[in-house]
Amino acid sequence: MSPETVAGRKRKGASLAPLAPGKRPARASGGWASLPTDIVFLVLRRVLAGGDIVDYIAFRGVCFYWRACTPPPGNPTLRDPRLRPRDWVALCDGDAVRPDDACEIPFFNTRTARRIRVHLPELRRYRIVGFTDGLVILLHKSTTAVRVVHPFTRAAVDLPPLVRVYRKEVGQYKYPMLQMVAVVCGGANSIAVAVWFPSKTVVLAAEPDDTDWKVIYRGTCFLTILPFQGKVYTILWGSR
Repeated sequence: MSPETVAGRKRKGASLAPLAPGKRPARASGGWASLPTDIVFLVLRRVLAGGDIVDYIAFRGVCFYWRACTPPPGNPTLRDPRLRPRDWVALCDGDAVRPDDACEIPFFNTRTARRIRVHLPELRRYRIVGFTDGLVILLHKSTTAVRVVHPFTRAAVDLPPLVRVYRKEVGQYKYPMLQMVAVVCGGANSIAVAVWFPSKTVVLAAEPDDTDWKVIYRGTCFLTILPFQGKVYTILWGSR
């Protein structure tokens, strides 16, 4: 089964536990399912070390035995960095079609030069406001709720609406919200989203369990913000 076919499916699963074999399912007498469990886990570790979640999805799709003895990729918390599509970048303007009109995003792998077009029906109701480690950050067009989506597993994390804190800290004008930039940050066991508005002097942040957004920085107008290894870095106006 090709990665393109596997990547478009929604998979449900628990968080990826430490990679240790559990109960061994019965194996077929031949073919790929006849590989010893130790070999399967060795290949699994190498695939994850390579950082390509699409290869991992395709690996599990080879046979039932491989799916049964390996953790599912659809981590609902999106906290495990091994399962993020880190080497994949979105080509949103490559074909002059808006992603929310086509409900799909073309992705390009910077390490292997592979290209995959991913269908995401939720784009019809959301606006894309950022990408981090291949994760897609969306803003709901009517409620202003924020959602982080894994494009290949369809796992999603929801955050509260922005509108209340936005009106209090930024103002009533809609334009800055349409120009907002969002990034994913956090550590190995946490995930958060930071939001910045061009020409405004506040940075907001929220985690999945929060009921509202909070101000994490106030007083300086940034040129841009960039995520790197779970942290957020900023460039100031006039800096060299």
